[in-house]
Amino acid sequence: MSSKRFSTLDTTRLLFEHPRVLFRVIERMDRESVRYVRESELAMDVLDYVRDLKRTEQERIRTGFSTDNLFRTGLVIDIVKAEGERRLVFQEALLNLIRACNASLYQELTDARLRGHLVTLRDIHDRLTRSTFNDADPDFTELRDDLNERVSLLIGLLRQNILRMQTLSADLADMSGDASREPEQFTAFRQDLLERIATLYERHIQPTLVFLNPDTRLPDGANLFATLEGIIRLLEQNRQQDIADQMFRSSLSLNALHKPIQSLAAEVDHFLRKTRRSMIQYNAMEHFFGQLRELKEETETLNLKKKWLDGSDFSRTTGFLVGLKAQSRPKQYAFGQSSSYYQLLFSELDLRLADLGRKAQVPDLGRTGAAGKDPKVDAERIQTLYQWLETLQLRPTGDLVRELHGRLDGVVAGYRFPDLLAAVNRLNHKHPEGFRVVTTNRFQTLEADDRTDDIADVFVYRRRRLEPRPNSNTEQEAANHAGS
Repeated sequence: MSSKRFSTLDTTRLLFEHPRVLFRVIERMDRESVRYVRESELAMDVLDYVRDLKRTEQERIRTGFSTDNLFRTGLVIDIVKAEGERRLVFQEALLNLIRACNASLYQELTDARLRGHLVTLRDIHDRLTRSTFNDADPDFTELRDDLNERVSLLIGLLRQNILRMQTLSADLADMSGDASREPEQFTAFRQDLLERIATLYERHIQPTLVFLNPDTRLPDGANLFATLEGIIRLLEQNRQQDIADQMFRSSLSLNALHKPIQSLAAEVDHFLRKTRRSMIQYNAMEHFFGQLRELKEETETLNLKKKWLDGSDFSRTTGFLVGLKAQSRPKQYAFGQSSSYYQLLFSELDLRLADLGRKAQVPDLGRTGAAGKDPKVDAERIQTLYQWLETLQLRPTGDLVRELHGRLDGVVAGYRFPDLLAAVNRLNHKHPEGFRVVTTNRFQTLEADDRTDDIADVFVYRRRRLEPRPNSNTEQEAANHAGS
C-alpha cells in the first residue's frame, strides 16, 4: 500500500468519481438495517471494482478507500470493534449526498422518523412561547436558525421520499418479472407480492399521507400544519414578519407534497389488481421506458455536445416508430381563424338556406319513374333536372362534383347517383352565368349508396373547379355604367 495521503477534498472527489463502491455499501446497509459497514466487505468491494482498471488507477483508488485515509480525512467518523470485526461509520452528510446521486437509494420515511420531526417542531413551538423574540438574544437567534434548519430538512426528506417512490414503477416491474416467466407459480408469487407491497404501503406510503394531511387528528397533540400555524402566529404577533412569511411558504410547499403521494397510493392499488397478462405488458413498457431513460441521462452530463436525445438505435431495434413518418398527419376538424374561412362557411349556409327556401321549386325525380328502363323516362328526368339547375345558386368551389352531390343528395327527391353525372355533364357544356368550369388532372373518389340494389357505388372522377370568369366583373360594371 502506498504511503501517499489524500486531502479531504481529494478523497471526496475520488469517492464521487467512482460512486459504485459506495452505492454497494449503502445498499448493503439498507438491506441489513444497520448504520455501519464492515471493513472487510468494503475492501472486497474495492478490489472487485478495480479489477479491470489500469495499475496506477487501482493503486489510487485503493489508497483513497483505505480505512486510514477515510478516517484521517473525517469521512469515517468512527471505527467500532465488535464480534471480532472492524465496523466503519461514515459521515451521514456524505451518505445523504451519495443517496442524492441515485434515486433508488433514497430511504422511505417511516412513521417513527416522521413523528420525530413533528415532536421536534412541537418543542420549537413551546420554546418560542418563552422566547424574547429579540435579535440581540443569542437564545432566540439559535432557536430561529434551528427552526429554519428543521423545516428545510423536513421538506428535503419528503421530496427525496417522493422521488424515491416515483421510481416505484421500476421496482414493481422487477417484482413481477418472475410471474411473467413462470405462470404456474403466479398464485404463490401474487401472495408474496401482496405481502411486500402491503408492507410498503403500511410502513411508508400511509404514514406519509397521514403526516401531510392537514385534517389529521393526533391523540398526543397538534398535527404538522397546526404546529406550523402556531409557530407562524407567534412570529407575527412578535413582529418577526420575515421568518413568519418564510414559514408560511414552507407550509404551502409541504401541503403541495400531499398530492403526489396520493397518486402513488393509487398506482400501488392499481398494480395489485393486475392479471398475469397485464403484468407482462407492464414489464415490457417499463423495460423500454428504462432504455429511453438511459438515453435521456446521457444528455444530463457535463458534456455540452450531448444535449439532444439520440433515439435512432432505439427506433431501429424496437420497430415502434417504423413507418411513422410516412403516415400523413390526421386532419383536424376545427373552426379556422382566417376571414376567408368564415366567408366560405357563411356562403355555404346561405346556399343551403336558399335551397330550403325554394323547397316548393325542388323537383321530385321519383315521379318520373325509374331511370334506365325507358329512354322517354330518362329524357324527362334529365329535362326536369336541367330546369332545376338553371335556378340553382352556385359559388366558386374547388370540387364542383362533390359540391353538386351535397346539394342534390337529401334535397332532390328521387335522386340517383347517375343524376349527378348528368348534372356535371350539363354544367360542363353550359357554364353557369359569370363562372367557368376548369377540369384538372387530379382524380378524386366519391362514394354513394345506390338505393335500387343496396350496394355502394364509387365514382372516380377528375376534379373540376368552378371559378369566376376573369372579365365577368368588368363586363358587368360596363353594362351598369351604360344603363345609367
